[in-house]
Amino acid sequence: MALLVRLLWLLVICVPGLRPAHGAERMGDASLVHALQDHAEAVNALEIDILVLIESAPDENRFALYRTYNELMGTWVQVDLLQSLLELSSSATTSSVEDEIRTNLRDHARFALWDLDETRMRLERDAPDADRHEYSRINESIRALLSEAEITISRLLADQCVHFQCASDP
Repeated sequence: MALLVRLLWLLVICVPGLRPAHGAERMGDASLVHALQDHAEAVNALEIDILVLIESAPDENRFALYRTYNELMGTWVQVDLLQSLLELSSSATTSSVEDEIRTNLRDHARFALWDLDETRMRLERDAPDADRHEYSRINESIRALLSEAEITISRLLADQCVHFQCASDP
């Protein structure tokens, strides 16, 4: 009983020092962040694979591999920015700041979807010959990852459009 009284006194003493939380994570934000983190881990693995392949490739094949690597990394910068904006929106200190971040998040999601689609189409168009098996495998893995990321970002955009006005034509 004495322990309970002490805990209650401690609670009464500490409550005035607590600050209210300002940021709010919306339903679905956590699953989107985790999905983006999973995609980032897959990109890291693909990055290692493609760099190893570049090291071992003959000189005449390196340009195409470097181009593929650059397209993947350049596109992934956009996805990383989306993840940062999503995490930042949850830690916003006022609703006006959160609204501004989420509006930027919505607009950037549209751009990232376009960029992912463009990169995926370029990789399909410039797909390597079937006799270059390792390069073909990595190219297919990258295209699959970009497609999965498009699905995740489409979900993110749909969630943002529930709260912020979205034009029907992104």
